[in-house]
Amino acid sequence: MQLTYKYRLKPTKAQLATIATHLELCRRQYNYRLSERFRWWESTRTPVNACPLIASIVPIEEIYQNIPLTRVQTRDGRKKDESGNPVTRKGDIFSNIEGGYVQWQTIQLADLKNTKKLFPDYKALNSQVLQDVVNRVETSFSNFTTPDKSGHRRGKPKFKGFHYYKSFTYPQLDNLDIVKDEQNRICINLAKIGQVPIVFHRPIATGFKVKTGTVIREADGWYIALTLEDKMVPVTVAEIQPTDENTLGIDLGITNYVYIYNGERVENPRFLRKSAEKLATLQGKLASRIKGSKPWKIIKDKISRFHQFVARARLDFQFKMAQDLLSKCDVLVVEDLSVKNMTRRAKPKTDVENGSLVYLPNGQAAKSGLNKSMLDAAHGQFANILKYVAWKLGKNVLLVDPKGTSQYCWNCLNKVPKELAERWHSCRCGESLDRDENSAKLIKKIGLIHESGGGTPSLKKALAQREIEACSWAVLR
Repeated sequence: MQLTYKYRLKPTKAQLATIATHLELCRRQYNYRLSERFRWWESTRTPVNACPLIASIVPIEEIYQNIPLTRVQTRDGRKKDESGNPVTRKGDIFSNIEGGYVQWQTIQLADLKNTKKLFPDYKALNSQVLQDVVNRVETSFSNFTTPDKSGHRRGKPKFKGFHYYKSFTYPQLDNLDIVKDEQNRICINLAKIGQVPIVFHRPIATGFKVKTGTVIREADGWYIALTLEDKMVPVTVAEIQPTDENTLGIDLGITNYVYIYNGERVENPRFLRKSAEKLATLQGKLASRIKGSKPWKIIKDKISRFHQFVARARLDFQFKMAQDLLSKCDVLVVEDLSVKNMTRRAKPKTDVENGSLVYLPNGQAAKSGLNKSMLDAAHGQFANILKYVAWKLGKNVLLVDPKGTSQYCWNCLNKVPKELAERWHSCRCGESLDRDENSAKLIKKIGLIHESGGGTPSLKKALAQREIEACSWAVLR
């Protein structure tokens, strides 16, 4: 099992300058290595209508220019065969090109020696930290070029500006030293930086070993995130049979952040909305300052700290809410919302008048306000927190398909169409209650439905179950 503990660093002025320099060197190396990958990508990929399918538009000599075709093993490999002998030995020759594709990660890792020769500043940087930069490039570019199990690819990697590259990682911290210095301060020993004072607010769990450490720059200072691992502790998810007594159904919304099926509700704190006026004032002051000046940097720092405060307040609220909900039940049923799809722009509406294309009002202005409120609520983040807290408490979170949960009656499962502005549910079966309360009860009802085929519980399965029960009742009569 792996855990991540985050601690605040209290570096000295000299250490602050060193850490900032290391981060800037990592950022520059990241952008350079990414540019190498893009040059190769652009020279070997062209549109189908731009070149013949049987020939490259760029000469082969230029494609493989300055790329070593082979590499030589500099030491015996760590992997060993059944006899205990190294699988790869010093002096073995390997190809850097397989099937026409360049093994960029291997080439760039080997080229770090030349980087230190050409730019001596990199000698002050820990070698493993520098290697992790290349691994980050490999990860981001592989996510862009290689589809996942669903056939989707990530977006194109971006070059990182000063404010967008915020961390560097020590991949191996097995021999981490947390000691007290001459001034009786608890310090963490980081290679090439020294003993950095740390706010050691909680000890490392017994049996866990530190694997990696990531130094992070945030608005209010520097932090380090330690990844802990204990292979003896299994990662298990509680399997609890949901019943009417041990299960709680909730509906997530904008007006009411959480609406419980029994009528309890928690209002949306709207952290960003309530802070918008103060944030707008700071943004106005920032616009009146000369960009890059000292007053401009002061105001910009205040804005960053304010955004950090809002994010932390939201996170604290969500953790407390998750603890409170899971203390009332063993199984929590919640919608599996796709916030990314729900916050997309409204589709354009067009018409043709007098032979020309005309764009019609599509409600995007109102949709923008709704999107902002949904992102402020951060329901996706809350769902992940619910899963984490449930895992720690040995409980279970059951996700159901959200399709139709606001348009059907929980009692009779008949469709009751409602617009978004309609907040009251009235059904011909006699049910009359708040729209969100009806959704919470329906979500719980869907979660209690089990089928041998498994899969995600959904309203469709609930309707199918109702049909089966109706047919069975008709046969018995």
